Amino acid sequence: MLRFFILFSSIIVGGLIMTTPTSAATDTDSDGLTDEQEINIYATDPNLTDTDADGYSDDQEIEHGYSPRFFVKKMTEADSDQDYLPDAWELSLGTGIMEPDSDGDKYLDGTEVLAGFDPLNPDNSAKLEKLISVDLTKQQLIYSFGGKILESFSISSGLPGTPTPQGDFEVITKRDLVNYRGSNYDYPNTKWNLRFAWGQGFSYYIHGAWWHNNFGEPQSHGCVNVSYDNMERLYEWAQVGTKIIILN
Repeated sequence: MLRFFILFSSIIVGGLIMTTPTSAATDTDSDGLTDEQEINIYATDPNLTDTDADGYSDDQEIEHGYSPRFFVKKMTEADSDQDYLPDAWELSLGTGIMEPDSDGDKYLDGTEVLAGFDPLNPDNSAKLEKLISVDLTKQQLIYSFGGKILESFSISSGLPGTPTPQGDFEVITKRDLVNYRGSNYDYPNTKWNLRFAWGQGFSYYIHGAWWHNNFGEPQSHGCVNVSYDNMERLYEWAQVGTKIIILN
């Protein structure tokens, strides 16, 4: 009976006793997020509809991928607890966006994830799998950690005459800058390059692309083009040996 009254409050209507949920679904500021979500998940103010005062309610921002805590900043760009792990990744992995060391092992969550360790397990004896998946049909890249998706976005793969190779690969080398040059193109100082294959004097990379914004359509000479907005995080997270699957 005690547990019943913790979860429900009773209201007498027309002689009938009706039960209604209490704290579990309370939304004090009517912003679409329960107080429990605001306090324990998003670290927003349950008494303010628009925590960061940017003109959008907290739930609107979350729905569109923006942080309700910072003025005009995406969840993938926000790092509320400064642990080098984006808030969006924290939500995917189940770590606390206001807990820099979720498992209490003296290592920051972001440090553990970059090194391949589980930020929710203080026993750092085993690593979690890092996986990059590229779907050429959908022109989409997804990368995951321990089976949990961190990010998904549109890419540009090779044109029909210069196709992107398909199969199972891994990151061979990481290069901060690469000069891409051919008979009809020249893209110097291209940032964030992950080489995954080579052959006949040509290397294949997943890399940032600053010269176009046509992501979602084949565009390249065989490499996988990623917008600069997305590539830096992928580059920092990926390690030599990270598995890559490219399929059609």
